[in-house]
Amino acid sequence: MCRLLALAAPRPTTLADALGAERLAAFRGLSGLHADGWGTAWVGDGEVHRVRDALPVQRSRHGAGALAGRASTARLVHLRLATSGMSVGHENSHPFLHEGVAFAHNGAVPDVRRLEELVGAPHLARVRGTTDSERIFALVLRHRDEGADLPTAAALATARLREEFPAASLNAVLLSADELVVVHASESSPVPLADLCASGLSPAQLPRDHDEGYYRMSWLRRPDGAVVFTSAGIDTSGFTPLPPASVTTVALDTLQVRVQELGAAALV
Repeated sequence: MCRLLALAAPRPTTLADALGAERLAAFRGLSGLHADGWGTAWVGDGEVHRVRDALPVQRSRHGAGALAGRASTARLVHLRLATSGMSVGHENSHPFLHEGVAFAHNGAVPDVRRLEELVGAPHLARVRGTTDSERIFALVLRHRDEGADLPTAAALATARLREEFPAASLNAVLLSADELVVVHASESSPVPLADLCASGLSPAQLPRDHDEGYYRMSWLRRPDGAVVFTSAGIDTSGFTPLPPASVTTVALDTLQVRVQELGAAALV
């Protein structure tokens, strides 16, 4: 259970400029609950770079600069609340990065052994941590290695996992040097209230929208053409909710946005 934030912009832009200082502060404040690590990936000089840490973003030496001061044309941010039974550590912190693609996930798959069977041994050998999330990424990479482009690979992996685990949240953000891909597939997922309240907070004390809207994702087109995506938990006035079971792709060269129903996106 995590929080996701992503940006694509026509020129190097900070998250503070794209989201606004108040909204960015609210997002950063969510790491008081989502405190099991954080990470960010961004595009610079035609490549995807990454920083991640097992510490909460407030305690990480990279946190303040990455969230507020470092400008980029595309970026994703992940705040982690570890699923029960998943360890906290550097290798389990998102985003994961392989062959120029970064991946961050919000949700959980209940049967990791079955997930590994779907991934297969060759791609499972690339996995370094113990999370279900990194294994989902490995399944996406398997489809990409088999010839699908990145949005289609993400859709194929998500569609297959929905068949196996219909109640799992598979929300994810992927970033390459060319595309930002946002998967919204969680409409049947129950709110992980027990995990959210394990911090000691009561349901009434949880951040905004940490109820039936917990897995909701929204997006905003700014006047300068920049596109921002966010999980629930901050003020999303003016944002448009992403459709359920959808894959949204932003071409980083044109900032053209393509929103597809999951089934259509998975057609090859």
